[in-house]
Amino acid sequence: MITLDDLLRQHGNLTIVHVERWVARGLLRPAGDADAWTFEAVDVARVHLLVELTADLGLDDDDTLEVVIGLVDQVHTLRGQLDLLGRALADQPAATREAVAAALARLGGR
Repeated sequence: MITLDDLLRQHGNLTIVHVERWVARGLLRPAGDADAWTFEAVDVARVHLLVELTADLGLDDDDTLEVVIGLVDQVHTLRGQLDLLGRALADQPAATREAVAAALARLGGR
């Protein structure tokens, strides 16, 4: 976990106004009270993305940021679910794995 001051030091263009706005919009979820926020690794990564989207790509509109972050969250969730599914399939007998692979090939047109 890092403090707000550490987070601001990591990004030269980042201001407390940005962070407060993103927290108010639910784009960041720091721990603690507003006067002593701490940020976990996921929040730090999200700040990197938010800075990139706003500074590098010019997405200044909060509604647009919410949509983009929502889509990123969905992709992240789906990747986690696919990973679980892959691990569950790996635990199945060879015949089951082969049947699933054949069905995927058939459905995917391969």
